[in-house]
Amino acid sequence: MTRYIILGNNKLTILADKDYYLRELYYPLSTDNHLHVGRIGIWVDGKFYWIHDLNPKISFEEDSLSAKVNFSVSGVNVEIKDSVDMAYEILSRRVKVNGNKEFTIFFAWDYHIYGTEYGDTALYDPATDAIIHYKRDRWFLFTCDIPSYQYATGYKEVMGYQGTWKDCEDGILSDNPIAQGAVDSAISFKLNTGTTFYCWLIAGTSYGDLRRKNEYVQNKTPQALLERTDNYWKAWLSKAKSYEEPVRRSLLVITANWQDNGALPASLDTDIMRFNKDTYNYVWHRDAAFSSIALTLLGYEDFSRKFFEYSRQLLYTGFLFQKYTVDGYWGSTWHPWTTGYIPIQEDETALLIYALWVHFSRFLDVNFIKDYYRPLVKAAADFLSSYIDEKTGLPLPSYDLWEERRGTHFFTSAAVYAGLISASKFAEFFGEENVKEKYFSVAQGIRNALDMFYQEDHFARSLTDNGFDKTVDSSTVLGAMLVYDPMDPRVVENRKTVESKLLVNGGIIRYENDWYLKESDKPNPWFITTLWIAQQNIAEGNINRAKEYIDWVLKNSLPTGIIPEQITPSGNYPSVSPLVWSHAELIKTYYFLKNGFSKFV
Repeated sequence: MTRYIILGNNKLTILADKDYYLRELYYPLSTDNHLHVGRIGIWVDGKFYWIHDLNPKISFEEDSLSAKVNFSVSGVNVEIKDSVDMAYEILSRRVKVNGNKEFTIFFAWDYHIYGTEYGDTALYDPATDAIIHYKRDRWFLFTCDIPSYQYATGYKEVMGYQGTWKDCEDGILSDNPIAQGAVDSAISFKLNTGTTFYCWLIAGTSYGDLRRKNEYVQNKTPQALLERTDNYWKAWLSKAKSYEEPVRRSLLVITANWQDNGALPASLDTDIMRFNKDTYNYVWHRDAAFSSIALTLLGYEDFSRKFFEYSRQLLYTGFLFQKYTVDGYWGSTWHPWTTGYIPIQEDETALLIYALWVHFSRFLDVNFIKDYYRPLVKAAADFLSSYIDEKTGLPLPSYDLWEERRGTHFFTSAAVYAGLISASKFAEFFGEENVKEKYFSVAQGIRNALDMFYQEDHFARSLTDNGFDKTVDSSTVLGAMLVYDPMDPRVVENRKTVESKLLVNGGIIRYENDWYLKESDKPNPWFITTLWIAQQNIAEGNINRAKEYIDWVLKNSLPTGIIPEQITPSGNYPSVSPLVWSHAELIKTYYFLKNGFSKFV
């Protein structure tokens, strides 16, 4: 189910769906999702209700990474506010209840620590009046600032047991103190009238770590943690105070996905597992590079610096692999190793250099950039300038940005051009004229060869062994913005053709006859593709037309401001949410709207 909320501080990250099931919990990096589901229930007037059955209203606190949840039942109104602390691996929760009657609130936790359901322990700890789950060096504690009423631990997903969460539904918990294996837990709190109380979830590496952090919460108070986190994010957004709310929300969403070691996964939504038993929880350097650029444009440098540090160690003989785990290993792939060519998407290597140049040209920090010039810029640019077809002057075949086909692609070639131009500018800055000329010469060769992609009224998307693939593809709009003058008649005509051929329900599909996650006779519009068309329209001066596309994106995003990858013609979200790249392109579009279009090279 589509994720509507993401909370995080780069060390603890939590996502929730539209019914406020907590679906993902990552700690200390997003290498593993430790949570199967976190539930909240209420017993009132002799009946039990899960809040996901009560159509809760979900939103973000304005200009903050705090979630607000509101639901009512049987004369009782409950307001919940959740926030991951700005500094520590702590989720603070405020529960405000209005209603003069007795009720019991239940919190049920179903973990899959390290991503599996076996080998876990769930226990009630009387020293902290808390439920604790652990496996090896992953420990999780949940408690509140009022005495617990009852608790239970038990088995699930084995021997026919549904789980302890099911025991909540009669309003009584067993007080079973411990269980191991495939286990879950529940803890309840009984009150006689409306009140406000606070709870917290702590992630740690040991029991001692939990106890230290628990004492910190008690001394500091969860209320203070909530307040300071809201204040921190509002202050952090001060650089973007002149931008619209969707931009500020996008900044927060991107940073919530960013990991403490600099890795930026494409999406942490695991619901896509249903498609092929894998997720988007990898670093694609294309997505991450454009996200780095988005933050750079608005004056944020620290996250990008960590990303470049994460990436520097990943180059293998000058190129990047298709994708990486957040801890820096090669990710799963479907690109065959038997084609005679390196199984990569070459644009990713190029875009890393391009993003680094945009970053440097914005902040001009020579002391920072000097450590990246030889091991990253030159190593990658040397590969790009050598991985060239001598006959055409274009890059040798690799896989396209849609990860579906091998060939020499318009967008990939445009990205390599931008990467080599960026590298030549670095070389010029560091006084290496011969190196500058080498990179610039290869880039110009690519630039000249790209002209032959223009076929009748649009740029062909690929050059293959069988000639040009003339399928109309939205990525040619993005590629053209990296290479050509935006008023070049071919660029303008290409944009018009893409709009006329790929417009579905007001948004832009990826390419003609796109099949990915298709639910009807029409392909699904994507948010990034729609925003590329908006950007090109801005570059041409068609501001009103660009705003129509921006409005379409905002209208079809989630009510919380989260932007998914795509939307079906019927209004469903079949893929991940949020997609970091979607938010990055929204930021770039608003930046161009405010400051004018730029290629940055």
